[in-house]
Amino acid sequence: MCGICGVIDLEREPPARTVEAMTGALKHRGPDAGGTCSFSRCVLGHRRLSILDLSDAANQPMLSPDGRIALVFNGEIYNFRELRRDLESRGHTFRTRSDTEVLLELYIDQQESMLEMLNGMFSLAIWDERQGRALLARDRVGKKPLYYYCEGGRLGFSSELSSLLCDDDAPRSLSRQGFVEFLLYDFIPAPHTIFDGICKLPAGHFALFDREGIRIRRYWKPPLPEPADHYSRRRAELGDILSDAVGMRLVADVPLGSFLSGGMDSTLVASFMTGHGGAERVKTFSISFPGTSYDESPWARLAAASLGTDHREYAVEYDVQGLLPDLVRHFGEPFGDSSAIPTWHLCRETRQHVTVALSGDGGDELFGGYERYLARRVQLVYDLLPRALRERLIEPFIDRLPATTDYYGTSLTKKLKLFLSAARRFRENPDAVAPRTFSRGEVLRLTGLDYDATADPVLQTARELPDVNPVSRMMLADLQTYLAEDILTKVDRMSMAHALEVRCPLLDHRVVELACSLPLSFKMRGQTSKRILRDVAQGRVPREILARSKYGFQVPIGEWFKGELKQWAQGRLLEFNHTLFLRKVVENLWQEHQRGKADHTHRLWLLVVFNEWYDQFGH
Repeated sequence: MCGICGVIDLEREPPARTVEAMTGALKHRGPDAGGTCSFSRCVLGHRRLSILDLSDAANQPMLSPDGRIALVFNGEIYNFRELRRDLESRGHTFRTRSDTEVLLELYIDQQESMLEMLNGMFSLAIWDERQGRALLARDRVGKKPLYYYCEGGRLGFSSELSSLLCDDDAPRSLSRQGFVEFLLYDFIPAPHTIFDGICKLPAGHFALFDREGIRIRRYWKPPLPEPADHYSRRRAELGDILSDAVGMRLVADVPLGSFLSGGMDSTLVASFMTGHGGAERVKTFSISFPGTSYDESPWARLAAASLGTDHREYAVEYDVQGLLPDLVRHFGEPFGDSSAIPTWHLCRETRQHVTVALSGDGGDELFGGYERYLARRVQLVYDLLPRALRERLIEPFIDRLPATTDYYGTSLTKKLKLFLSAARRFRENPDAVAPRTFSRGEVLRLTGLDYDATADPVLQTARELPDVNPVSRMMLADLQTYLAEDILTKVDRMSMAHALEVRCPLLDHRVVELACSLPLSFKMRGQTSKRILRDVAQGRVPREILARSKYGFQVPIGEWFKGELKQWAQGRLLEFNHTLFLRKVVENLWQEHQRGKADHTHRLWLLVVFNEWYDQFGH
């Protein structure tokens, strides 16, 4: 796991000092080694977190034997041994035991078609001096990030925005489109960012850059659901692939462990780890938040005891006020998922013991684990009720229910209000498959700004999906937007802030492709979610964990805004150094939250985050 960056300028020699500064800004991602290499029109930079082949020979940038091709790479290729054997059979020789060198030789052999052969998580950049071109690429589901800008004959790129901004030529004007999308979704979906002219390379895409300009191409997309057939065979196939995916991710020359929240997905991953054996017990890690409904530590202890892992649990005292500037700096653009806070603490504590941790990320998006998928099925029936019944009786009743800052998983009132909000959203626009924190109208009242809905990547993704089941449509859209740019972005930045590599077996592309091809009935039946994954977990995961309700990785921000964080939050909300928010609207949100008239936790958090981001990056 590492950080990559570079500048390619086809008109003049790019400044090596710029790339050195960009590389230095990525040191937290790769504290073990760093370096740059220069060509007449290209300078590449790299920071290394050593995982495989710890020798200096595996450092990057890595050059081809003739010195005319250079590679910088962030991630892991899990099938590199099989790829290496195939390359050796065709005459390729190797100097190291690293997956990096396998990538370089594979490019020499296959060019960009190599991307379809990779099983792994990655972002990479290759400068090919022979052809005078660069290749940038990102893995299928977007585990590893890649930002870039392209102006004229100049291309700059980096793993993180804060590093890219070390290049004085990088654009810095605020993107209205990205700003509004942040307020809608809590994150900015690729290819957009908070800056006009800076883009994220979307997951499953590559870019070619030469004198003809930059060309973005897609090399992978998830398959569509197929007709139901042979449930037991597909269940066995899923179990076999998951076991193999976990085994592939246990290859490392450094200490390795697993997150263990006490949910089904992380427990299942840890169970497969224990099944692969070894002299030492599997190390597992969790954090606790004692005395609250947000605390999952008893479930984590139950899972650890059942699996016999070497478990470490950390009781966390959150310092949101002190932590927020660091969080914002690592994201580089506004990012509103407050679960980044516990993720930061979990990664920090885990890194004290291991360098690599496996996680259960991806199970909900792939197998239907979110309650909003169940709610969407109910909405389809609800919308068949007479309009007068819905609008004159049911919806006014739900609207009048008192607001609460309780966690939605334990609050029927909050579930009903979220259900109603989603039903209205779908009624207005069936392509609006993702939850929204602010509605489009609320953003307009708050900022006076509208945006181009035809260019919204979330809506675009939904529009481009064929006529499949509405719930499957939501899941496919989440996989390509919410998972890549919220969940995986959060995990990447918070883990890399502590030089911890996180591997996700459930996001092995074979698991992803199998899950996407399954009919909805294999994932959801009645009120049961993740049906086929639960069946794989039978006998591996304690029955109590399989039967429990899903809990998000949350902290009680809304309660803190009324208590210990009240004075600080009020200052961050109402004393901002820009004119992008209408102060009266912010004051009204704050007062309604304080009086308990409405739960504006997520809205207020987005505004706090944006104001902090603007103080650091917006000037």
